[in-house]
Amino acid sequence: MDTEQQIRLNFLDEAEEYFDLIESNLLGLANTVIDPQQIDLMLRSAHSIKGSAAMMHFETLSRAAHRLEDFFKILRVRYASGSVETKVETLLLESLDCLRQIRNLNHQGLNLGDSEFEVQAVDIYTAQSEPLFEQLRGYLGDLQTSDENALLSQDGDINPALLIFEEGVDSILDRFENQLGQLNTTELTEELAMTAQELMAFGAMADLQPFIQLCQSIQQQTETLPQTKIPSLAEQALKSWRRSHALVLRGSITKLPSHLEEMDLAHKTSEPVQEMRSPLPVDSVDKAAVTKNTNSNADVLSDLEALESLNFDETIATALTADNEETADFFEDDFDLANLTELKAAFDVEIPDVESPEVSPTKSIAQDQEQPIKYGNVIQQSQAISESTEQSFEKMVRVPSAQLRQFNNLFEELILERNSINLRLQQLENITLLMRQRMSQIERSNDNLKQWYDRASVEGFLPGSEPQLTHSNVSSNRTDRFDALEMDRYSDVHVICQEQIETVVQLQEVTTDIELGLQEMNQAVRDFNHTTKLLQGNVTRTQMVPFAEIVKRFPRVIRDLNLQFNKQVQLKIEGENTLIDRSVIETLSDPLIHLLRNAFDHGIEDAATRVAAGKPKEGTITLKAINQGTQTVITLTDDGGGISLDKIRDRIRTMEIPEEYIAQMADSEILDSIFEPGFSTAQQVTQLSGRGVGMDIVRTNLREVRGDVQVDTELGKGTIFTLKIPFSLSILRVAIAEKAGILFAIPANSIQELLPFQPEQISIVEDQKQVIWHQENIPLIQIEKTLIFRRQNNSLNLTGNPIIDRPMALVIESKNGFSGLEIGRFWGEEEATIRPIESPLPLPPGVVSSMVLGDGKVIPLIDPVQLIEACLKHDVTTRKEEPKTSALEVSSNTILIVDDSINVRRYLSLNLEKAGYKVEQAKDGQEAVDKLLGGLVVQGVICDIEMPRLDGYGVLEELKERSQFQNLPIIMLTSRSNEKHRKLAINLGASAYFSKPYNEQELLHKLAEIVKTN
Repeated sequence: MDTEQQIRLNFLDEAEEYFDLIESNLLGLANTVIDPQQIDLMLRSAHSIKGSAAMMHFETLSRAAHRLEDFFKILRVRYASGSVETKVETLLLESLDCLRQIRNLNHQGLNLGDSEFEVQAVDIYTAQSEPLFEQLRGYLGDLQTSDENALLSQDGDINPALLIFEEGVDSILDRFENQLGQLNTTELTEELAMTAQELMAFGAMADLQPFIQLCQSIQQQTETLPQTKIPSLAEQALKSWRRSHALVLRGSITKLPSHLEEMDLAHKTSEPVQEMRSPLPVDSVDKAAVTKNTNSNADVLSDLEALESLNFDETIATALTADNEETADFFEDDFDLANLTELKAAFDVEIPDVESPEVSPTKSIAQDQEQPIKYGNVIQQSQAISESTEQSFEKMVRVPSAQLRQFNNLFEELILERNSINLRLQQLENITLLMRQRMSQIERSNDNLKQWYDRASVEGFLPGSEPQLTHSNVSSNRTDRFDALEMDRYSDVHVICQEQIETVVQLQEVTTDIELGLQEMNQAVRDFNHTTKLLQGNVTRTQMVPFAEIVKRFPRVIRDLNLQFNKQVQLKIEGENTLIDRSVIETLSDPLIHLLRNAFDHGIEDAATRVAAGKPKEGTITLKAINQGTQTVITLTDDGGGISLDKIRDRIRTMEIPEEYIAQMADSEILDSIFEPGFSTAQQVTQLSGRGVGMDIVRTNLREVRGDVQVDTELGKGTIFTLKIPFSLSILRVAIAEKAGILFAIPANSIQELLPFQPEQISIVEDQKQVIWHQENIPLIQIEKTLIFRRQNNSLNLTGNPIIDRPMALVIESKNGFSGLEIGRFWGEEEATIRPIESPLPLPPGVVSSMVLGDGKVIPLIDPVQLIEACLKHDVTTRKEEPKTSALEVSSNTILIVDDSINVRRYLSLNLEKAGYKVEQAKDGQEAVDKLLGGLVVQGVICDIEMPRLDGYGVLEELKERSQFQNLPIIMLTSRSNEKHRKLAINLGASAYFSKPYNEQELLHKLAEIVKTN
């Protein structure tokens, strides 16, 4: 599969995320007042699908998304703060389902390389989508140009002064720019001063003090600079005025520059911005309002008087009706208006003839670009789209499960080796400390030896060697002529002492070298630990997905069931960010949907029964997921009528179970019978099945992944199903504790608090120790009374000292509340490799697995919740079956691509890399700015406009106001083809402006040109 085909597949995966977002916002649309921001999100999603699909040559998908987008626009304009019928919501959802089918066919066609799937997609569009769109058209009508005027008329907060400022300043700057190359220096000086005076009048009218100060600054430099620098000053002034004008349009008044920096303009190289097409003519402001003859202050005052006497309402009305398209574009992004005006440009579209069987890809894309959509006030929701896009890209990486398991196993070994290195390093540090202590003793002895040596040399009382007939004897005879003060005398003892002294000094040097090497090793190990921690996070993300990924379709299921069976049931989902093992998603999905449908059918009563029982008419089903210890716990709770134990007993009797056996069964055993194959208490089989039918499949599926399901019920109150699924991850952060010679590990995420206590804080209630925690008594569990061994326990000796060496309690939360697990020592926390315990013998209560320490010792891993529950039940002999646990610096010719769609980034990256560029990417404007400010060096930027957190205009604002980025080329690549968008970007500092669809060769040529220039 080539790269381009992979990018197209990635887009189709990304489209599924957009479908989910649209569906989640459509659900309940008919039951509430329409939220404009909610419609904005759906509009953005449909617009993204439409444009990207056209770009990737999925014409049928693009056409369908275009039709759906039109209906969202109608909802945005005509039904804002209103409501729609349930039928409209249903039709929109069914239309979305058709888009999913078309997307799935396109996906299959790409994978198999078969164009027949595109034909099937066209058939679905014709046979299914078109009838649905026609029905929606009957309810909502067609998108009309009158919707554009209605959109504008809904916003009455337009500042007339800013409106005239925009048009007047734009006209003056266009006039000034046209005269730059035609005037000599003297005339240019006069024109520059006059232009500054004119612009000051508009700034005063709009009460823009920074703009007035900027004009005054330019006037002052006009008077002080020599004539040779006036052309450069004029170019810089024009650039600053253009930027200020654009900032006013953006509503970024606080970012307006108040002065033009005084610099050596003679050395500035300023070239006019190279635009991709000639600027369109801009209408001048009404000459009755502002005259161009402002050669004196009196003229300026007369102009202001004329402006004050102007009928603003009449002027605005004329402006609004003169040119809807230009006015709509003008208002977009201006003055921080409400979403209605921001979306105005979305309706400047010529609706395509979707019934035509043939659509030119080029034409389709061009039409799409005539539909700009702006969502300035939905940053947070847009960010959610971007994040989901990144998540979808992670899912697109396809790795064989066997290879993933091998990767996980290797990482387990890496953690073991890391812990071993940390342990050996700690031992080496202890040995080095001991060596330093020994060396201190040797140094003291060495000092004594040196003192004795020096004294002996002077006093001469060291014993000499036996005289021998050697050369040294002759030399010694010569020294006899001198006394001890005149010449030192040395014997063999002197030589030995001197060697000893020098050896000690050398040992000191070696000790210092060892300590320095140990410091470097410590730093290397710290870096290694940091790297493995980052690696562990990535390993976890490859194997875990959020709970929301599993239940994202459940709200739609409940909504459809409500309509089908005329019930009122609400679904609540909690713990959506809880990570679930990726390998159990498919296994877990079917049991959950089965439990959900049964809870809806036979758990929640009908409205009349609920009202008679004093319950709300609307029933509630709650799905909740949490990570607890070494497993994930999912609960499905309903507030229905509960399960009748008498009905279960009656059903058991029909299975020929002896009555005496039934009488001896505990309630928990009776309730557990619903998981037996073929068990059901329903009187008749319905479309949803009765509670109990198929429950054996639920338990069977869960046990395939070493999980289990339990049920608790209260008649008349409701039922709770609890699903427990163990982690497949074999790396876990644990706390190591010790009590009564028993060394054990506990998952760190199970501990609520470390609670030191004094003996006087302990009380005994009904033979159970209790300790005070947050001014209440909680049970204090003694592990040695639960983990009973038949032989003497030999305590493991750990290296080093415990962090806490005194009695304390680990506060643990279970379904019975909070409890304290008593310990004698706390050794700290660490990342550990978990190993299953394979044994034919039952494990003690609470022992779920084992972990390997760095020195190879093995200690038990305790599930504190199980241990505490076993202790509180005083049932230490019965073991329940529980699952086993398991610097951004780049070289030249680097381009930064900024776009919130990962597939667009990958598509552009592919083309740029083919052209020889290196590529960096940012998923939104804020990330791009952060990277550049953080030190990323690039030679150019290709930037989208519409992005979450910070859009393309914001990128221009943030970068171009900093001197280090003044010459950084920034090319805008967007679906916005309107002149107002282009001009705003150019005025903010963009080097070029391209609209999608674009000519790739032209883009590469322009990029090469501006990179070479700068």
